[in-house]
Amino acid sequence: MNDDELLARLKSADPALTGVAPPPDINRLVEDTLNTDTALQSATTAAGIATAGWGRRRLFGLAAAGLLVLGGGITGGIMANSGNGNGHSATAKSAAPTGALKLTAEGGSGKCVPPGLDTLSKYPTLFEGTAVSVEGSTATFRVDRWFKGGDAEAVVLTSDTRIPETLTYTEGGHYIVGAEDGFVPMCAAIEASPKDIAEFRQAFGK
Repeated sequence: MNDDELLARLKSADPALTGVAPPPDINRLVEDTLNTDTALQSATTAAGIATAGWGRRRLFGLAAAGLLVLGGGITGGIMANSGNGNGHSATAKSAAPTGALKLTAEGGSGKCVPPGLDTLSKYPTLFEGTAVSVEGSTATFRVDRWFKGGDAEAVVLTSDTRIPETLTYTEGGHYIVGAEDGFVPMCAAIEASPKDIAEFRQAFGK
């Protein structure tokens, strides 16, 4: 058999060249396709090869995690800037002025007669001041005038507000405060009227 005869025989056996080719077996083709896909997926997973779908899911997960971290950082930054969470800075009032004199008010029991010039002038530390900030048990004063024992521009006074007899302070109020060894005795401060202020200034030549 020569080449021409072999080629003619092959052409006659090719079903694509005939009009009587059998119809495709759809069920078999679908089954083969499903089996081939499953086998390929199992083989690639076993070999440690990431499929395109898994890669997309992982990329999405990493992106979501990054957004969460970024969101937490922004929230933390906002909270840090807002301080106490109510829109006011935590350092707006609570930070003591540089160089401020720090005093502590002593507690006690009983009632105080508002001290006058004779009583307060005995304390080695005595000043006239305006309460510029009152937060809880801490009052910060701008010193308007030193009568005795100091030169700081501000005084921070911490007191026990649980004791009813302790003088409470109001922002904007004017006070004359006496102290000794860093403590303000129970009856050593008054909310000063214009008359009191004039009397003390005259007495100390201020």
